[in-house]
Parts: sequence; C-alpha cells; structure tokens
Amino acid sequence: MSALTESMTPWQRVFSKFGMSQRALGEAIGRDGAKINRAIHDADGLINGRDQKKLLDLAQAVGVDLSPEDLTPRSNG
Repeated sequence: MSALTESMTPWQRVFSKFGMSQRALGEAIGRDGAKINRAIHDADGLINGRDQKKLLDLAQAVGVDLSPEDLTPRSNG
C-alpha cells in the first residue's frame, strides 16, 4: 500500500476505490451526495457501521475490491 493511501481517511480510501461521483456513490448507498462530500472532507473521515455494510454490499455488487480494512483508520505506528 502506498504512503498516500496510508495517509487517507477511510472515506477518502473508499471513495477513491469506487471511482464514482460523490452524488452517484451517495445514491448507490442511500445517502445524499452532500453527506459523502462532508465525510470525505472530514479530518477523521470515519465510516459508521451502517454505511460500512452498505459500502461492502455495493462493492461486491459492482466488483470493487474493498475490504473491511479499507473502512477503518490506519494506525500511525
């Protein structure tokens, strides 16, 4: 994994993997695109459990390589 990916928040990593617009990703998981925008720009970028499940289900449905580890913060150690 690259240093850039390591420094990304969970929402930034997930968003980059899907390659969709914020609006399209939001619609795909039943969220507003503005919520996705706020989450991507949040300093912590944490993904709640309900959204994690929706993102994993979507990834499986559209063939995106997404793992549970992508959904959680990276340790700085």
